[in-house]
Amino acid sequence: MSHALPATFFRTCRPSRLRTASFLVAAAVACATAPVFAADEIHWTATGPTSVTFDWRGSESVIHYGLTSAYGQDVNAVTPNPLPFSSPGPFWEARITGLMQNTLYHYSIAGGADHTFHTALTRGVSDFVMCVEGDIGDSTSYPTWIGPVQRLVAQQHPRLALLVGDLTYANDHGQSHCDQHFNDMMAWSLDAAYMPAWGNHEWDKSTDDFRNYKGRFDLPNPRSAVGAPAAGGPGEDWYWFDFGNGRFIAYPEPFSGAWSAWSKSADSLMSDVDADPQITFIVTMGHRPAYSSGHHPGDATLKGILDGLGAKHPKYVLDLCGHSHNYERTFPQSGVTHITNGEGGAAHETDGSPPCTWLGGCPPPSWSAFRAFHHGALTLHFTTSSIQGTMLCGPAASDDDVTCAPGAALDTFTIPAPGGSAADITGPATTTTLRVRP
Repeated sequence: MSHALPATFFRTCRPSRLRTASFLVAAAVACATAPVFAADEIHWTATGPTSVTFDWRGSESVIHYGLTSAYGQDVNAVTPNPLPFSSPGPFWEARITGLMQNTLYHYSIAGGADHTFHTALTRGVSDFVMCVEGDIGDSTSYPTWIGPVQRLVAQQHPRLALLVGDLTYANDHGQSHCDQHFNDMMAWSLDAAYMPAWGNHEWDKSTDDFRNYKGRFDLPNPRSAVGAPAAGGPGEDWYWFDFGNGRFIAYPEPFSGAWSAWSKSADSLMSDVDADPQITFIVTMGHRPAYSSGHHPGDATLKGILDGLGAKHPKYVLDLCGHSHNYERTFPQSGVTHITNGEGGAAHETDGSPPCTWLGGCPPPSWSAFRAFHHGALTLHFTTSSIQGTMLCGPAASDDDVTCAPGAALDTFTIPAPGGSAADITGPATTTTLRVRP
């Protein structure tokens, strides 16, 4: 697979600026007729109502931005702390503050093409789309699935993309795959906020650690987790933010004591908006599932915590996770619909829990409303009265257990606002054809 670089991020052919082996082949060809990259791995986070933060790698450390493509304002980036180590970089982070809320801005880095970012939607306002995916990787490891899934995300024009852990698999595949992941995400991360949650592949082996991830993001309202690894430093183990009529609360990995402490903080954050008319929905997101009949079963401790929060807080209606490489949606459990979307690009894990193979016919548990093996992107449309969800069909794999047309609805559902009818929660799309393999 070629490591093609975006032509708009090339300038002059200066080989000394090439920092990683993954670029050498593409650059050797490109240098004959084109200049060398000045910026790549570009992505940004929504850090507050009037602020965003950009992260990238390259030779240029200034971002130009403004209300039009004429820009007019500059910010000098700084070296992030902690410093990513997947390549020599250099890596940059630029915090842009003092912006207008719910406003479209243009920007350019290193003379690259004009792109746009939106500041956060005004608190209480509805009608926005976000995409959700987990267990992703990069196009070198998973060339069949990564590109089509990320293009599918881009085609939805989301305001946010929530990536629920196991982002790069660099701990298994090598550090160059971390850099390639962030280049692959540029299919949409140039124009939509990249909001991550951490998975086990970000920290649980000595071959990779949180420096590569905490060093690439500036997260809103960052929090430390009890028992978190020292690598990467304190903070940014989980975080929360308000966007439109939703409150979004990430949960950490299951470090010793982390979930117990998090549950108290989450309870407080939910209590703060129980009576707030501007917040209609509370959503949690993390890597581990509380409910799963996939390769990784639901975690009983997490289930108890999220069930308790759901029973106490009526606005808490949705949990988003990954870990198992499949798609699964539950019926509401203590008022909360749980969705696993580990179909972001990595290969399937086609056994279930208890051990059996779906492809050979493993009956779903009573709480499971719909499940499938098929790569794709989950879209969520937040309105005044509901969250409308669609799992969009992505590229096919030989071990899929459903067939669907690319871009079609694999699963559709509606989660009503508190006080709405439970009958509004709908089942799988009729365009889906179940296929049981021998």
